[in-house]
Amino acid sequence: MAKLSEKYQRTYQREYTKEAEKNALVWMSTDDYLAECLDIHEQCNPDYSLQNQVSSWLFMLRMKRTPDLLGYKTAIQLNNMEILHSSLLQSAMIKHVTLGVDSGCDHCINIWTTLDVLAAGLFDRVPLLLPEKLGMSDNGHPVTLAITNLIMALWYKRTDFDVDARKKAQRLLATKQTPGDIATIRYLIALLDGDVAEAGLQLDLYCKNVPQMREPGLTKLHKMFWPYAHGLYNLAFIVWGREKASTMPKPAADCFLDDLAEWQIKNDYRYGPLFFEYPEPINVINIIISCTPPECSLHQPYLDTDKKYREQKYLHAEYFEQQVTTIILADIANKPRTP
Repeated sequence: MAKLSEKYQRTYQREYTKEAEKNALVWMSTDDYLAECLDIHEQCNPDYSLQNQVSSWLFMLRMKRTPDLLGYKTAIQLNNMEILHSSLLQSAMIKHVTLGVDSGCDHCINIWTTLDVLAAGLFDRVPLLLPEKLGMSDNGHPVTLAITNLIMALWYKRTDFDVDARKKAQRLLATKQTPGDIATIRYLIALLDGDVAEAGLQLDLYCKNVPQMREPGLTKLHKMFWPYAHGLYNLAFIVWGREKASTMPKPAADCFLDDLAEWQIKNDYRYGPLFFEYPEPINVINIIISCTPPECSLHQPYLDTDKKYREQKYLHAEYFEQQVTTIILADIANKPRTP
């Protein structure tokens, strides 16, 4: 998409309004979102300890997520890419800090949050989500495994990762998969090969297939702006460097916003204020969102059992949330008190 057009703005607003009428998690204004947050605060037990308050807000943020669609809509209405970038930051940070849910998978389950942090320019968080020491992923959906391992091969530039990731990806490409998944895998292989033309072609095909994606809860509104495409695009700038990555053609589909990509590059993915700042008495949420989570870790809960998957490694979600809570409580304790 060359530039953000008035036609696109009108269409996005129309779809947003339709979705807000059906979905309680799509708010028409920041005042509406704030009112719901304050209502949740009022319903919480006032005698909760600070630790329980943090745990409660982590749970609520995980369930309610973030006003990301509201941020996207606001930015698109105003044609303001700084606000759109800030919305991506806030969305990615909330998704990262609220990872503590058992998934039955290893670190591959973090790949979608990894694409979110890449879209927001939070590149230093990739090693926290996909730590090198965890090695190649082997417990999860085959497509997720392939994408995770290819990204780890790109990120850590290890020959052994490259060989293993390619082998699994090529095996998967020989099976029936959705066009979007095939394009993603081929795009990542093109990045490994340093093939600018092929990478541009596959990213364009990926974006063109976004409207055909079918997943629970995925609506036309979600497909109108697709952050994962920006995450994949930004990945090229990290693994190739700006000079080479800039020669890769941008996708032509409407779900990829050229204006955003250009703003992020020009401003070096600036870390500025978030789209929405939580006021008192719920300003603790700002500290929760802004904390830097720990590295993810794995465990083998069935190692001493006779179950067939006793050797499988799983993301240690409970330990992650314990660590996050400790970090947040320390951040609160160190925060200067307002006179």
